[in-house]
Parts: sequence; C-alpha cells; structure tokens
Amino acid sequence: MNEQSPDGAEANRRTILRLMAALDACEEQTIRDIIHPDASWWVLGVGTLDRETVIAQLKQLLGAARVARTTIIGTTAEADRVAVESRGNFEFADGRVYRNSYHHLFELRDGHVVAIREYLDLRVFEEVFGPITAASA
Repeated sequence: MNEQSPDGAEANRRTILRLMAALDACEEQTIRDIIHPDASWWVLGVGTLDRETVIAQLKQLLGAARVARTTIIGTTAEADRVAVESRGNFEFADGRVYRNSYHHLFELRDGHVVAIREYLDLRVFEEVFGPITAASA
C-alpha cells in the first residue's frame, strides 16, 4: 500500500464519490476518465471483469432504469484505498425493481481506479437480471 497524506486519501474519496454518481447515471466518459483502462473489477461469485465489460454491462443492465439511485451509507479512505458501503435502488419501466446492498473496495493510483472488489447479494441480482458469469458479462 502506498503511503499518502490525509489530503490524498480525501481526494481519493472525492474521486470515488464522483465515480459512484457517474455509475448511477451511466456517464460513460466520467467512468472512463476515472477507471484506468487496465483496471480489474472483481465481483463476488462472478469473477474478474475488465473495464470495457463493466461499462457494457452497466449500459445493458442499468442504462434503462427510470430510477437509478445509490445511497452511500459510509466511506472509509486510507492511503490509496477507499471503501464504500451503499444501497442501490433501480426501477424499470417494465415494473422490475432492483434493490441491493453493496460493499466496494477501490484501489487508486495517481487519481485513477486500478482495482475494484465488489461484494453484493448475487441472489438478488439474479432474481432481477438472471444468471451472470464473468464469461457472459
């Protein structure tokens, strides 16, 4: 882990909060600006995804949500790592509702996300969207 000043950790927290808002809004350019092209996104029960797969999946699964709101429960920023506990609420025109709880651990280098670990209730996800694997994402 890189040692960083408290100001650096706070800057990383602000970057991640900006990313979380961009993920809700499917703001592809902001997501690309923050997540490094070689970043890995590991999801519990799924495996590791690359940035392009995450963006495509986000647009396909959540892009049509008429309500897309993630509530941040808490954050912890330390050096080059930011942890976020959140709850998502997504509602679709076809009546589907997707609500889940998340824990994300983001690792940053030079202001860009280089690794993400995501923990969620995969059963809740699959009830709304169907089965998912790293290969099919």
